[in-house]
Amino acid sequence: MRPSRFALAGIAVALAAAIPGAARADDGVFDEFRLGVFEHDASVLGHQKESGEDIGAELLFTSPSLLEIIGSPRPVIGALFNTAGQTDQAYAGLTWTWDFLHNVLMTGDGFYVEGTLGGGVNNGHINVTDPYESQHEKSLGSNVLFREDIDLGYRFTPRWSLALSYNHISNADLATRNEGLNDIGVRLGMKF
Repeated sequence: MRPSRFALAGIAVALAAAIPGAARADDGVFDEFRLGVFEHDASVLGHQKESGEDIGAELLFTSPSLLEIIGSPRPVIGALFNTAGQTDQAYAGLTWTWDFLHNVLMTGDGFYVEGTLGGGVNNGHINVTDPYESQHEKSLGSNVLFREDIDLGYRFTPRWSLALSYNHISNADLATRNEGLNDIGVRLGMKF
Protein backbone atom coordinates (compact mmCIF):
# COMPACT_ATOMS: atom_id res chain seq x y z
CA MET A 1 0.00 0.00 0.00
CA ARG A 2 1.30 3.45 -0.93
CA PRO A 3 1.66 6.05 1.85
CA SER A 4 -0.75 8.98 1.35
CA ARG A 5 0.20 12.65 1.05
CA PHE A 6 -1.26 13.12 4.52
CA ALA A 7 1.03 10.41 5.91
CA LEU A 8 4.10 11.99 4.27
CA ALA A 9 3.22 15.42 5.67
CA GLY A 10 2.77 13.81 9.10
CA ILE A 11 6.20 12.19 8.86
CA ALA A 12 7.80 15.55 7.97
CA VAL A 13 6.14 17.19 11.00
CA ALA A 14 7.21 14.29 13.25
CA LEU A 15 10.81 14.62 12.07
CA ALA A 16 10.78 18.33 12.94
CA ALA A 17 9.29 17.64 16.37
CA ALA A 18 11.83 14.90 17.07
CA ILE A 19 14.78 17.30 16.94
CA PRO A 20 15.31 18.63 20.48
CA GLY A 21 14.51 22.31 20.84
CA ALA A 22 13.03 22.62 17.33
CA ALA A 23 9.99 24.41 18.70
CA ARG A 24 11.67 27.84 18.90
CA ALA A 25 13.55 29.84 16.27
CA ASP A 26 14.94 32.38 18.76
CA ASP A 27 17.24 29.86 20.49
CA GLY A 28 19.40 29.35 17.37
CA VAL A 29 18.12 25.88 16.46
CA PHE A 30 16.74 26.92 13.07
CA ASP A 31 19.23 28.15 10.47
CA GLU A 32 17.41 28.44 7.12
CA PHE A 33 14.06 27.87 5.40
CA ARG A 34 13.78 27.15 1.66
CA LEU A 35 10.99 26.94 -0.93
CA GLY A 36 11.50 25.48 -4.38
CA VAL A 37 9.97 24.40 -7.68
CA PHE A 38 11.34 21.34 -9.47
CA GLU A 39 10.86 19.41 -12.70
CA HIS A 40 9.62 16.04 -11.42
CA ASP A 41 11.45 12.94 -12.67
CA ALA A 42 13.76 15.02 -14.88
CA SER A 43 15.52 13.05 -17.58
CA VAL A 44 18.94 14.14 -16.24
CA LEU A 45 20.87 10.90 -15.57
CA GLY A 46 17.72 8.83 -15.97
CA HIS A 47 14.60 8.07 -18.01
CA GLN A 48 11.57 10.28 -17.43
CA LYS A 49 8.29 8.46 -16.85
CA GLU A 50 6.42 10.54 -14.28
CA SER A 51 5.16 14.06 -14.95
CA GLY A 52 4.35 17.35 -13.30
CA GLU A 53 6.31 19.71 -11.13
CA ASP A 54 7.26 19.33 -7.48
CA ILE A 55 6.74 22.04 -4.89
CA GLY A 56 9.28 21.68 -2.12
CA ALA A 57 9.98 23.10 1.30
CA GLU A 58 12.85 22.35 3.63
CA LEU A 59 14.16 23.47 6.97
CA LEU A 60 17.86 23.44 7.84
CA PHE A 61 18.97 23.45 11.46
CA THR A 62 22.09 24.93 13.02
CA SER A 63 24.83 22.32 13.04
CA PRO A 64 25.24 20.86 16.54
CA SER A 65 28.77 20.73 17.95
CA LEU A 66 28.81 16.92 17.88
CA LEU A 67 28.91 17.10 14.04
CA GLU A 68 32.11 19.19 13.96
CA ILE A 69 34.17 16.02 13.51
CA ILE A 70 32.53 15.47 10.07
CA GLY A 71 32.68 19.09 8.86
CA SER A 72 29.69 20.62 10.69
CA PRO A 73 26.86 19.65 8.31
CA ARG A 74 23.43 21.10 9.00
CA PRO A 75 20.57 18.65 9.69
CA VAL A 76 17.77 19.10 7.16
CA ILE A 77 14.16 17.95 6.83
CA GLY A 78 11.92 18.58 3.87
CA ALA A 79 9.18 17.44 1.54
CA LEU A 80 8.41 17.50 -2.19
CA PHE A 81 4.79 17.34 -3.36
CA ASN A 82 4.02 16.49 -6.99
CA THR A 83 1.44 18.67 -8.78
CA ALA A 84 0.31 15.77 -11.02
CA GLY A 85 -0.50 13.40 -8.15
CA GLN A 86 2.52 11.17 -8.68
CA THR A 87 5.42 10.42 -6.29
CA ASP A 88 5.70 12.70 -3.23
CA GLN A 89 8.61 12.60 -0.77
CA ALA A 90 9.48 13.50 2.82
CA TYR A 91 13.17 13.40 3.73
CA ALA A 92 15.86 14.07 6.31
CA GLY A 93 19.63 14.22 6.10
CA LEU A 94 22.80 16.23 6.57
CA THR A 95 23.84 19.18 4.36
CA TRP A 96 27.44 20.33 3.90
CA THR A 97 27.93 23.90 2.59
CA TRP A 98 31.07 25.40 1.04
CA ASP A 99 31.05 29.17 0.45
CA PHE A 100 33.34 30.73 -2.17
CA LEU A 101 33.71 33.94 -4.23
CA HIS A 102 32.58 36.51 -1.67
CA ASN A 103 31.67 40.17 -2.39
CA VAL A 104 31.39 39.57 -6.16
CA LEU A 105 28.59 41.94 -7.17
CA MET A 106 27.97 43.67 -3.84
CA THR A 107 29.13 43.60 -0.25
CA GLY A 108 27.91 40.49 1.56
CA ASP A 109 27.07 38.38 -1.50
CA GLY A 110 28.74 35.17 -2.58
CA PHE A 111 28.43 31.78 -4.22
CA TYR A 112 28.15 28.40 -2.51
CA VAL A 113 27.92 24.71 -3.30
CA GLU A 114 26.11 22.18 -1.13
CA GLY A 115 25.84 18.44 -0.87
CA THR A 116 23.21 16.53 1.08
CA LEU A 117 23.12 12.86 2.07
CA GLY A 118 20.16 11.24 3.75
CA GLY A 119 17.06 9.20 3.29
CA GLY A 120 13.36 9.58 2.97
CA VAL A 121 9.97 8.07 2.46
CA ASN A 122 7.77 8.33 -0.62
CA ASN A 123 4.35 7.30 -1.86
CA GLY A 124 5.59 6.03 -5.25
CA HIS A 125 5.05 2.61 -6.74
CA ILE A 126 7.34 -0.21 -5.60
CA ASN A 127 6.79 -2.67 -8.45
CA VAL A 128 4.78 -1.60 -11.50
CA THR A 129 3.69 -4.65 -13.50
CA ASP A 130 0.92 -3.29 -15.75
CA PRO A 131 2.43 -2.54 -19.21
CA TYR A 132 0.54 0.78 -19.56
CA GLU A 133 1.39 1.96 -16.04
CA SER A 134 5.05 1.00 -16.53
CA GLN A 135 5.27 3.70 -19.20
CA HIS A 136 4.05 6.41 -16.79
CA GLU A 137 5.05 5.25 -13.29
CA LYS A 138 8.46 4.44 -11.81
CA SER A 139 9.14 1.15 -10.01
CA LEU A 140 11.11 2.53 -7.07
CA GLY A 141 11.56 -0.81 -5.30
CA SER A 142 10.80 0.62 -1.85
CA ASN A 143 8.93 3.43 -0.13
CA VAL A 144 12.07 4.10 1.96
CA LEU A 145 14.99 5.30 -0.18
CA PHE A 146 18.40 6.95 -0.06
CA ARG A 147 18.46 10.62 -1.08
CA GLU A 148 21.29 12.78 -2.42
CA ASP A 149 21.15 16.46 -3.35
CA ILE A 150 23.62 18.95 -4.82
CA ASP A 151 23.04 22.71 -5.07
CA LEU A 152 24.91 25.59 -6.68
CA GLY A 153 23.74 28.87 -5.22
CA TYR A 154 24.18 32.59 -5.03
CA ARG A 155 23.70 34.42 -1.73
CA PHE A 156 22.38 37.95 -2.50
CA THR A 157 22.77 39.01 1.10
CA PRO A 158 23.73 37.11 4.23
CA ARG A 159 19.99 36.35 4.59
CA TRP A 160 18.66 35.60 1.04
CA SER A 161 19.85 33.06 -1.54
CA LEU A 162 18.80 31.36 -4.76
CA ALA A 163 20.13 27.95 -5.86
CA LEU A 164 19.97 25.54 -8.76
CA SER A 165 19.25 22.16 -7.17
CA TYR A 166 19.46 18.53 -8.31
CA ASN A 167 18.27 15.66 -6.13
CA HIS A 168 18.07 11.91 -6.61
CA ILE A 169 16.28 9.12 -4.73
CA SER A 170 16.89 5.40 -5.19
CA ASN A 171 17.45 2.20 -3.23
CA ALA A 172 21.07 1.73 -4.45
CA ASP A 173 20.12 -1.59 -6.07
CA LEU A 174 19.17 -3.12 -2.70
CA ALA A 175 15.79 -4.17 -4.16
CA THR A 176 14.80 -5.95 -7.37
CA ARG A 177 13.35 -2.72 -8.82
CA ASN A 178 15.40 0.50 -8.70
CA GLU A 179 14.39 3.00 -11.36
CA GLY A 180 15.23 5.98 -9.16
CA LEU A 181 13.83 9.47 -9.53
CA ASN A 182 15.62 12.77 -10.29
CA ASP A 183 14.35 16.31 -9.71
CA ILE A 184 15.99 19.52 -10.91
CA GLY A 185 14.85 23.02 -10.03
CA VAL A 186 15.43 26.24 -8.11
CA ARG A 187 15.21 27.09 -4.42
CA LEU A 188 14.81 30.40 -2.64
CA GLY A 189 16.43 30.39 0.81
CA MET A 190 15.94 32.65 3.82
CA LYS A 191 18.33 32.50 6.79
CA PHE A 192 16.88 33.16 10.25
